Amino acid sequence: MFPASQIELPTGRSPRAICPALGRESLCRRDGRLKSAGSSPPVASKNVSDSGSEGRLVGVRVPRWGARAGASLVLLTMALAVVALLAALLGPRVVLGEDTWRYVLYTLSVLLSAAACLCRAAATPLERPAWALLGAGLLTWGLGNVYSLVWLRHLDTYPVLSWGDALWLAWYPLVGAALVLLLRSRISAVPRNLWFDGVVVGCATGAVYAVVVIGAYLPDDAASVRGVDLVAAFSYPAGDIVLLAMVTSVLAVHGWRLHGGWGWLVAGLAGSALIDGAYLSANASDRVLFGAWPLVAAALARAAWKAVRRVEQVEVTGWRMFAAPACCALVVLGVLLHAASGDSNPVALVLVTVSYLALMARVGLLFADVRRVQARLEAARAAADHLSRTDPLTGAANRRAFGEAFDGVRRDENCAGILLVDIDHFKQINDRYGHEAGDAVIVAVIGRMAAAVRRDDVVGRWGGEEFCVLLDAVPDAEVLGQVAEKVRTAVCGEPVPLPDGSAIDVTVSVGAVLLDHVTTLDFAISTADEQLYAAKRGGRNQVRATAL
Repeated sequence: MFPASQIELPTGRSPRAICPALGRESLCRRDGRLKSAGSSPPVASKNVSDSGSEGRLVGVRVPRWGARAGASLVLLTMALAVVALLAALLGPRVVLGEDTWRYVLYTLSVLLSAAACLCRAAATPLERPAWALLGAGLLTWGLGNVYSLVWLRHLDTYPVLSWGDALWLAWYPLVGAALVLLLRSRISAVPRNLWFDGVVVGCATGAVYAVVVIGAYLPDDAASVRGVDLVAAFSYPAGDIVLLAMVTSVLAVHGWRLHGGWGWLVAGLAGSALIDGAYLSANASDRVLFGAWPLVAAALARAAWKAVRRVEQVEVTGWRMFAAPACCALVVLGVLLHAASGDSNPVALVLVTVSYLALMARVGLLFADVRRVQARLEAARAAADHLSRTDPLTGAANRRAFGEAFDGVRRDENCAGILLVDIDHFKQINDRYGHEAGDAVIVAVIGRMAAAVRRDDVVGRWGGEEFCVLLDAVPDAEVLGQVAEKVRTAVCGEPVPLPDGSAIDVTVSVGAVLLDHVTTLDFAISTADEQLYAAKRGGRNQVRATAL
């Protein structure tokens, strides 16, 4: 048990931390953070991942009366549940229908649980509609018990339909709507595959419930039963099937990990459906029924005042990705084998059919996701490969790409030529106009060089203001010199525009070398570099060429 000052609220803090009257600490919201009035450091918001780390906490003030009333109601509900459980286990065995005092304990626990949920809705606007609906559902459940206790339990035979049935059946739509609202408010994003897992698991669970409960509950001569009687008989198991399917879907959507109050809520709702199933199929004694129902009420009351972290993105990895579909496939197979043995259940067959179709859609979605991931990996690999072979400023080939192109030319055993080009007085351009202007000059020079040679020739940046050109299928040194001169003329033919709107004249010096079939790239570059500096020493803005 826990004292009133430690009842956890949906803000992720206890009332002591939020209400100054319940403790020395107080929280205020500033700049999206929860800051303590004491000396403790601020607590920043975080995201929830599949690893169960801390989640985003929303600062909401809870009135003193709300915190105290909620704590009291939860404690009373739990205490009454313990008393009811002990009475069911240790008390004398009584024929079902004559155990009024146990029925009263059970009804009081449900009404107290309803009060706890409604108090939670009244105390804070956070998730108010959901808890108001859940509290209303528990209230109709408890009022149905009161009606049965006052007006029905003294009758020899129960009527087929009564106001008590209307109150009890109202529980299902109210709690279903509450569950949907809570799911929407507590999870920001759910992957598509988890929604399919929810449908698969929910329908498979409902099918098992239908096989176990409906077959034992519905009369054998259902065809001769009046329609209203059949509807009345089928309403409760149908509601339990839907509720149990929704609860298991919540588990699947959460990636099979529950945080905070979700565990209490799922346990309470699932327990409600399972206990109803045991009651409807007449497989549970009075001890089980009146000892378990108050525990369900206590779990729901605790869920209303238990901290819940907001999940920003649900991620499921490892075995959890395949556990649910694999188990549900076995369930589908088992239900089909059960039907093949001669004990056919139409409801179970419909549910396993839906589960199977959703499972097939889930598998198709899995293959689509795998293909999408493969495409992204291939695109990322291609982009990385492109970046590793290109100069980031100009987009031209870098040394690695130039070396690979050189190796390809050598394998073809064609005569090739290399041009090594250097911008004249580039340092002065940088010093006078700035590095941005220098970058613009480099980009312009690369573009003009590429326009002056063939499309199959490789133009690259060797480093700094030095560039290289690999010319394939060059017949002789004369043609090599003509191409080198064409490149030089293309660069200095007109001024280069700068980012500030001005333009400057740019010239280049070119060193050219005609290669033989055995020359290595390092030796070819070294020879071209000698010719380049010969052009520099000769006055710049000229071409020097040689053959190996």
